[in-house]
Amino acid sequence: MNAAYRQLTIFQLLLTNHLVKKATLADRFNVSPRMIQRDISQIRQFITDQHLFYQLAYNRQSGGYQLETTQATVSKQALLLLIKIVLASRALTTDEMNKTIDGLLQLIPITDQNEIRPIIKNERFYYQPVHHGQPLLDIVWQLSGYISQRQTITITYQRQHREIVTRTILPEAIIFSEYYFYVVAYNAKYKSNLFYRVDRIRHIQVNNQQPITRTHAERVEDGELRRLVHYMQPGKRITVRFKFWGIVEAALDRFPTAEVMDRYPDEGAVLIEATAFDRGAKMWLLSQGSLVQVQAPSDFVADIRAELQRTLDRY
Repeated sequence: MNAAYRQLTIFQLLLTNHLVKKATLADRFNVSPRMIQRDISQIRQFITDQHLFYQLAYNRQSGGYQLETTQATVSKQALLLLIKIVLASRALTTDEMNKTIDGLLQLIPITDQNEIRPIIKNERFYYQPVHHGQPLLDIVWQLSGYISQRQTITITYQRQHREIVTRTILPEAIIFSEYYFYVVAYNAKYKSNLFYRVDRIRHIQVNNQQPITRTHAERVEDGELRRLVHYMQPGKRITVRFKFWGIVEAALDRFPTAEVMDRYPDEGAVLIEATAFDRGAKMWLLSQGSLVQVQAPSDFVADIRAELQRTLDRY
């Protein structure tokens, strides 16, 4: 066994979080401890020359060498939370979910990986993705590139009732909401920003023949959109006011722009005001049943009342 192969073997042991000892390595490779010390020195020099995010440290208590990372890394606690969130999203196919989790685990030492694996084992085994079955990692990355480059694209898109349509759009943001990824894009034909579910996009082609341009002021700000949109439902922007008997924190979390305007201790209710897009706000407010009473604006109140009457008519 030549020196190069021996040094690669030692480096591989270090990279996989092993503690390496000179005497043990000398016996393994049938060389002198001085030769192993030379190998370790050359590995240390290689790490320095290549500007790797490691340093080779001697652990006096254990009597061996270990690699220590010199860059900020994600903690095992943060990584566990990320994996839990990804699993709860149900957005990825089983294959993509497994690859994502395995890739995330590689960011932390093996000892930490071994702590996390039993914690997520059951949830990972019973993972049930949503039904569309479409891989998303590549297409989300592809769309993100078009957004960065401000490129107009033409997509073949499957609508809700399986109708296939072609749309030329300027993608402006990607948002995840309630199990699905959406691309928010400006459609010049309809002169508005529309939401397209990413899993329903069947084909994408860059369109340089019909470029769509938008000024910076006209572009979608995905952070701002997050504050106003619910269930990825478009609509008009309104300021809604409603009396609420439910868990106040849940309502405030649902509407990031919400403020408590008044409190009614005798009734156990509060008055909340929030700015949102009307269609998504309507869906959430109706889901609260008798815990909510919409008070303004008047046309929105009438719309809610009519919807409740149509619901009642079903019974």
